[in-house]
Amino acid sequence: MNPEEAARSLATIRQTQAKAVRSQPWFPAWYGVGVGLFVTGVQFVTEPGTPVPVTVITSVLLCAGMGALIAVFIRTRTMTAHRSLMRADALGVFAVWLLLSIGICLAVAFGLGAAEVAYARTYGGLAMTAFQLVTGPFVGRWVSALLARGIENR
Repeated sequence: MNPEEAARSLATIRQTQAKAVRSQPWFPAWYGVGVGLFVTGVQFVTEPGTPVPVTVITSVLLCAGMGALIAVFIRTRTMTAHRSLMRADALGVFAVWLLLSIGICLAVAFGLGAAEVAYARTYGGLAMTAFQLVTGPFVGRWVSALLARGIENR
């Protein structure tokens, strides 16, 4: 194989890699929503005034649900980008999105808490989950596009 053939082969491999990375979001939106619901549930069971039986039963269900969520995520994940393909801008987009969702949760929880609304933290968790539900698919695709662009530019 001469250098030109090798360069063409490498370019074809990189195009295939980029196409594969672009074909699915970096993380499935349902996973972020599931984690958001878990956080919301934890906030609910730790709210003052939640009856003990509700706290115990809900806590057990939350742990089982999170275990199932992780199991489904691991079993259904068909492709992941190798860490050598991770880029600072892609991780930055994800980090900003995650911090923004946490900020929304805290803002709603503290705002409603200051207004003495019952279950303020739970409402904050629901606001975070709704934000992740609406924006998660977009962010997952955006991160995948950034990773694919990095592959193409190698």
